[in-house]
Order: sequence, then C-alpha cells, then structure tokens
Amino acid sequence: MSGSTGTKEQVLEQKLVEIRRHLHRYPELSNEEVETTAYIRRLLKEQDITILDVPLRTGLVAEIGGQQEGPTVALRADIDALPIQEETGLPYASLHPGKMHACGHDFHTASLLGAAALLKQREQKLKGTVRLVFQPAEEKAKGAAQVLDSGALAGVQAIFGLHNKPDLPVGTVGIKEGPLMAAADGFYIEVEGQSTHAAVPHAGIDPIVVSSHIITALQSIVSRSVNPLDSAVISVTKLHSGNAWNIIPD
Repeated sequence: MSGSTGTKEQVLEQKLVEIRRHLHRYPELSNEEVETTAYIRRLLKEQDITILDVPLRTGLVAEIGGQQEGPTVALRADIDALPIQEETGLPYASLHPGKMHACGHDFHTASLLGAAALLKQREQKLKGTVRLVFQPAEEKAKGAAQVLDSGALAGVQAIFGLHNKPDLPVGTVGIKEGPLMAAADGFYIEVEGQSTHAAVPHAGIDPIVVSSHIITALQSIVSRSVNPLDSAVISVTKLHSGNAWNIIPD
C-alpha cells in the first residue's frame, strides 16, 4: 500500500484494517455479494494468487502452493452481511441502507485475505496446497451447500474456519472438541383470535395474551425437556400483531 511505513507485519496489519473497513462500508446480503467478490478477486490477483474456475455466482475459491507434495487443506471465510440498519456512527459505517456487517463477516474475510498474503510469501516452502474458500450466503444457510455442489472441496482433506467471539479477550483463540456453536432452525406460530375494542376484551379473544403465554411456555422446553448436560436455546425474536392502540386484533 503506497505511503505505508513500518515493518512488513505492520504494513500488512494496516492494509487489513483498511480492507476490513472497506468491506464494512459496502455490505452485501446473501447471494448478492457481487461487488464483494470482485473486490476479493482484485486483491488476490494483485498478489498473483491462483483463482479457481468454479461455478459460483458469488464467492470464490483460490489456491496457494501445490509445488511440493502434501495434503490439500482449506481455509474458509463467509462474506455476506445482514439486513440490519447500521446506527453506530462509525466513520466507516455502512453506506448501504438496511445492510450491515453486524456478524463480523467483514473481519472473517479480511482475516482470510491476511492468511492468503502470509501463505503466498511462504509458497515455496509449502508442502501441499492451501485452498481459500470465500463462501457466500452463510446467513441464509445455503452458501456451504453451494460451495460443496460446485466441487470446490474436491480433494480437500481438512477445512478450517473461525468466527469472531467478542466475549473472549482480544488475541485469544477458543477451540473445543465437538460442536461449538448452535445450528439454527426457525419456526413461525400464527395465533388467530377474535378482534374487539380494547375497552370490551371479554367480547373477543385476545391473541396477544395467548401469544404471551406461548412465549413464556416455550422457555420451559429447555429447562424441563432437554437434558441439563446438553446445550439448547430457544429464542422468540419477532412478534407482530395489530395496528391500532385501542383495538384488540384478531
């Protein structure tokens, strides 16, 4: 990066901060990461890193090494953002209304680009191949299947990824045997009552009260139906009902 000063490590760190903030400023949602993909491609090409021809509309796969015999190991990062309006006030806040890198995929992508730079510097010494997977659509839980279907992991003997964890101190890497983070599944419950004026609730059936009981009861599934030695969580994240302050909706 022109104008950068300091050691090679400091220059790389400065560049990665710049990359992460650029990604944060221009977030794209799942399977819409066209400009993000183009940006990653340009940065990899600048380092003469081989980009593989795989059938992915967004996201990409690259390789380093292959000059000495050895295993093929993949490093993976997700690249998509969330449909959230950013209100942080940061100087590099999202410029795309209703879109934000609120889950840290900008950091994941910058980290993998940093790993790519370091590995490229050591390419002549690598025994085997490192495949770099920039995965789209993680937030919709579809991107991993797209990468698998593309054949991008053919011949890969091991794959490594990471996720930022803000509750750990900076510089700490947390690992454990077995599952670490929850697999997500969603549910929708529709409660149909009978509308009435708020002043005469006995004349109708209040779906908001019913919903409140359901939400409270759902919490007992984890506390009373799941083995205390197992990990589980149930969260109700949306509740929509009604459009007038003085009318009980149906």
